[in-house]
Order: sequence, then structure tokens, then C-alpha cells
Amino acid sequence: EPLCRADMNREFESYLREVRGLSDDTIRSRTANCDRLAHYEGDLDAHFDNDGMAGLLSRLTYSTNDQREGLPPKHRVPINGDVRNGTATLKSAATLFMKFRQHDGGPRDRHSKPTLARLAGIRPSRRARAPAKDWPDWQQPQDADILKLAHVLTPLVKFLHPDIVAAVAEDNQSHLPNRRSKLEEVGIDADIYLWDGSPCAFPGVRRYAGSQEIAWYRKRTATSDFTPSHCLRLDDNDCPKHLWAFVLTGGPFRKKGPREYQLAHLADHKEHNNRWRDEFRLDFQADPPPLFGLYTSPANAAYVPKNFLQPTDVVRPLRALLLKQAYRLYGRVCRLAPPPLLEKAHGDSAWSPDHFAWGDPVGDVRNLAAFLEYRKEEFNEEFNKALEARSKRLRQ
Repeated sequence: EPLCRADMNREFESYLREVRGLSDDTIRSRTANCDRLAHYEGDLDAHFDNDGMAGLLSRLTYSTNDQREGLPPKHRVPINGDVRNGTATLKSAATLFMKFRQHDGGPRDRHSKPTLARLAGIRPSRRARAPAKDWPDWQQPQDADILKLAHVLTPLVKFLHPDIVAAVAEDNQSHLPNRRSKLEEVGIDADIYLWDGSPCAFPGVRRYAGSQEIAWYRKRTATSDFTPSHCLRLDDNDCPKHLWAFVLTGGPFRKKGPREYQLAHLADHKEHNNRWRDEFRLDFQADPPPLFGLYTSPANAAYVPKNFLQPTDVVRPLRALLLKQAYRLYGRVCRLAPPPLLEKAHGDSAWSPDHFAWGDPVGDVRNLAAFLEYRKEEFNEEFNKALEARSKRLRQ
């Protein structure tokens, strides 16, 4: 008879304990991860016998860039919470199973009988393993190097003209009572999007986050099974670009932006791992509301050359510098972030925006009227959809 699943599980657990030196708690966690993988992706032995698990491990790869772009994972295992961390955990468990099978003698005939040695509990002799070594400690860029990089970057960064941001904030103010009441009518806290002086371009629209919202947005689950919170609708990173498209090309964004540039948000707008404590100071001691209003705010975005996108996303001094420049450009025409958040002090004077060369702000104000009409129609349409959906839920 072929080895049963219980026998295989015991062998895998024995390998994790005796060869890998893992604790019982870790072993239970890793075997549970493998069982979950097998439930959604198929038998792990079959994956190993087929291609050494190369295909499965490839599907369990989810990069930082995938996370930033909000891409769905390639595997089929549902993950509640951080998709990148959850996928990495599954990949770690799958890698351990692959190493177990390699240690156990490679591909197995699934219909062959177990060997006498296996039935007698005699395991193959273990090869001596060299002691694990740490990776080398390579030199990191120094503050002076990052400062030089910043001086190369700043002339290339594109900000919108302050008059454009001012027009959006003024239009928000003129329609404030009506739009606030509509948001609140469908159960949305209006302060998330329409604080005093808000330049939010599309109140009620935020980026999807997490596997559940991605699946709902891409219609992989029934729309009646889930309702996104704090928003009229979710977006796929298009809405923040509509204003730019109007003032630079004369119409809404059509999935094609400026060559070799990408839009970068200056301060975090999602709830998970939000860095607001690093990016702002507090006017009074209270946590801010969800920062979804920063998603479509033109004061919270700039177009950056693609090859600078990763540094501006993760290198704190560069991120802070761009946000300081936004305050320098727009601080007199709007309030960039909702209360209680205020601009963070400059700190090191070498990083003051005044010490850098900046390109001229961009955008043709003559196309603003068309944009403001476009966003009014979009807001009213999304509100009507949300109101209808809310009424339907209440009837049920």
C-alpha cells in the first residue's frame, strides 16, 4: 500500500523536529500552513513529483512592488490581512516541504510500497551540514549620498500648479454642506474626505486594500457578500490621475500616463502600516481618522521618474522632502491633511526644500472647469449607487 497522508505528516513533522530543529509550536504552524496550501492548491507531493514545486513556489512569490500596485496574488489561498506577509508565510512552509522531500530521497512513486527500512523506522543517514553563516554586512548609502540623490531628483519631480489645488479646495468648500450630508446619509464619516480646507478631488473614493477588497473589486466574489467600509466605491489607482489628465491633456485619465513617470503619493493613505506618525505632527493629542481622503488629493501626489519611485517610497528623508515641498506649494491654499495632523518640523536644515532646485509646477488652469463638472457627475453617480445599495440592504 502507498504511504498514507498521516504517515507523510508524521515524517514531515519528524524532519522539522530532528533535522531542522524547530519547536513544537513552529512545527504545528508549518504543517497547518502546508495543509491549507494543499487544500487550495492541490497535493504538495504531487507538486514536488511534477516539477520539484517550482510552479507552486513561483505562484507564492509576491513582491513589494506587487503590494504597492495592489495586485492580486497568483495563488488561490484566501488571505485575510496583509497579502504579502501571508503569502511569504505560505511560501516559507512550502519551501520547508520541498526541502523535506529532497532530504527524503527525491521523487516517489505514489503507488509503490514503502521500503522495509522506512517501515522499520530506519531513516537515511544525514549528510553533515556546514554551520549556517550570516550574510555579509555590506556598506549602506550614507546620509550624504542620499542627499546627493535628492539634489538629482528634485528638478525632475512634477507638482501641480498651486492654483489648480486651490480651485479644488475652493470647490469643496462651496459644495461642503451638500456633499457632507450625502456622505453621512450613506453611513460615511465625511471628515475622512471633507475636512476644513480639504483638497480631496473625489470624496468617498479610496484605493482597495487586502485580498478581500481586491476580490470584491475584481468581481471574484458576489457584490452582495461584502460591502467596503468608509467609501462610496473602491478604485484601481485611476481617480488620483484624472485631475492631472484634465489639466495636462484636456480629458480624464485613460490608463496611459506620461512616459517613464509614475504618480507617487507623498503621505500614506491606506490604513495598514500607515506611517502618519513619521510624516506629520499633531495639533492635539488624538489619532487622525482614516486617511483615505489623501488618496485622491492633488496636494498629496507628484509624478516621479520611474527609476526613482522605489527610493521615494521607502527612503524616509526623500519622502519627507517631497511632502515638505507640497506644504511649501499648497500650505496657503488648503489644509493638506485632516486634523489633528500638521506639517512636521523641518529638522536638519540641509533637507529644507529651500536648498533644492525644483521644476516649475505643471498644469493648465483653463481645463479646471471641465474637471470640476466631471467630478461632480462622478460623485452624484456614486452617491446614488451607494444610496440604492444601502436601501436594498435595509429592506433585506
